[in-house]
Amino acid sequence: MGRDGIFSALNTAAFLANLAATVVLLALTIRSGRAGRRRRHYLLAALTLLSLAAAIGQAELYGRAYRFEPLRLRVHLCCAALALLAVPFVAVTGWRLRTRPQARPAHRRAVGAFVVLAGLAILTAGWMFLNAEPRL
Repeated sequence: MGRDGIFSALNTAAFLANLAATVVLLALTIRSGRAGRRRRHYLLAALTLLSLAAAIGQAELYGRAYRFEPLRLRVHLCCAALALLAVPFVAVTGWRLRTRPQARPAHRRAVGAFVVLAGLAILTAGWMFLNAEPRL
């Protein structure tokens, strides 16, 4: 296997590992929040955001090796940007929930929106790669 083949395989593995870690951490964050384990929830939320940042960075590096159809790329980036824009709403409603139990429905909606949008970003990334062409 040549040098480019080795780096391509490493990039693929790193990208998938970052993505999987983010999904697992997100699931654990949601679980800890539902269980009322506040300290664990805060720690996991922070780790999820760090993992998400790493996954986004890795995706950017990985994606540089491909040419994407512009429409598919735009749809994916729109879903990804909307997911990121949902994060402050999750944080603000979560912060309010500490002292105001009536904030729970808003926090659940914000989390739900983030999860749906992040899921769409993942699905549209896969869709984007279906007809991607490697750059030479």
